[in-house]
Amino acid sequence: MRKQLILFAFLTVTFNGFTQDVTFFNADGFFSIGTQSNRTASITLVDIDRDGDLDALVANGRHWAEQNYIYYNDGYGGFKLAQPIGKFLDASYAIKSADFDNDGLMDIAVANDNIENKIYFGSINQNFEKETTFGSVSPSRNLEIADIDNDGNIDLIISNRKSENEICLNDGKGNFEKIITFGKQSDQTLKTIIVDINKDGFLDLITAERGAKNKIYLNDGNHHFSKIIEFGNKKDETRSIDIGDFDKDGYLDIITGNLGSKNIIYFGDEKLSFERIFELGEERMTSSIKVADLNQDGYLDIVEGNFDDRNYVYLGQKNGEFIEIGLREDLKEDTYNIEIGDLNDDGFPDIIEANSETWNLFYRTRKK
Repeated sequence: MRKQLILFAFLTVTFNGFTQDVTFFNADGFFSIGTQSNRTASITLVDIDRDGDLDALVANGRHWAEQNYIYYNDGYGGFKLAQPIGKFLDASYAIKSADFDNDGLMDIAVANDNIENKIYFGSINQNFEKETTFGSVSPSRNLEIADIDNDGNIDLIISNRKSENEICLNDGKGNFEKIITFGKQSDQTLKTIIVDINKDGFLDLITAERGAKNKIYLNDGNHHFSKIIEFGNKKDETRSIDIGDFDKDGYLDIITGNLGSKNIIYFGDEKLSFERIFELGEERMTSSIKVADLNQDGYLDIVEGNFDDRNYVYLGQKNGEFIEIGLREDLKEDTYNIEIGDLNDDGFPDIIEANSETWNLFYRTRKK
């Protein structure tokens, strides 16, 4: 039986009788990143052309071959210019961007399902024609970027389902031949968060596992991740995780997005026990969970991306409560990924949905 501890006066969910200080505006579907109905697995926001606003990199396909795209922000939060990424269609799950070869230009990395993962190197004319591969051919589900070995170069961390996960170390020139693996061949890792969870100066790995307990891999400072802390319930089908200090005690908390069971906040402490929990809202089929301070009030909010259901926002309150707000009631999409970023540079983070087989929508956060 799951251990449930009472959290005193904080962290309860309020549904009615509140004053909402912020709205999430979609303009009846006008705010979308393209009008194609691809099997979109994820969207990453990054200033790919370095003009000062956030562009959208869209990873499409999942198990099937589809085209990935860059959508360029017009500076006002609109996406009326786009270009394909690569000359081949890929079965893509995740996409990230950084200057991997240290030439001053942004590059693009794509993690694919059982075909080669690709890096497309940036050029002055933004054609991304030069490319290379990285990692193994595996059922890759997520991709993150971080300087794991503290050498000043951005490395790639791949989450693989039913295959070992991989850390591809960058030599500074965009080559990723040295690979460190973590996890077992039988693990079904769907996402990895990179953060220094124990505050020792080295980046650790927190994984969302399907069909097993979630894991924290502690970095010993020599790129070894042999010390593992498990947390959660192995019966939960965790698809997504994120982090934040919800109770403001100085320790990072972990929130999991689960399929068919309640999403859970696991509260951190000095012992890294993560035994104190809070179950959020109702049981839903959550594919993506994201933490941000949407209304900029100093309290962390949560965005929940669901399968065949509305998506929801939980606004954190000063008294420790959450206010649950449903996004468009008329839409029950298959949201694979939620991304957060200030698209129109108004100071408030906006919500972006990566939806499968329908338009990818975004919601502008507006203060009342």
